[in-house]
Amino acid sequence: MSNHTPGPWRLAWGKIVDQSDKAVCTLIPRKSAINSHLIASAPDMFQALQAIVDAFGDQDSLLIDQCKAALNKAKGVK
Repeated sequence: MSNHTPGPWRLAWGKIVDQSDKAVCTLIPRKSAINSHLIASAPDMFQALQAIVDAFGDQDSLLIDQCKAALNKAKGVK
């Protein structure tokens, strides 16, 4: 994840923090509590999708296209 804060991330006291306990983002109480686990797992999911594309990216399939699209969205690439 080149220009992103490296994972793993975790939920701590209303914030998502990195390995050194530096805040990646601050959560708004109640509104983002449901999304906090999804946000914290983002680096792991990014790495998993990248591993799938690295291993099977030469195959023509809907799954690979979806993985590539999700990675591009995470990278801010259209």
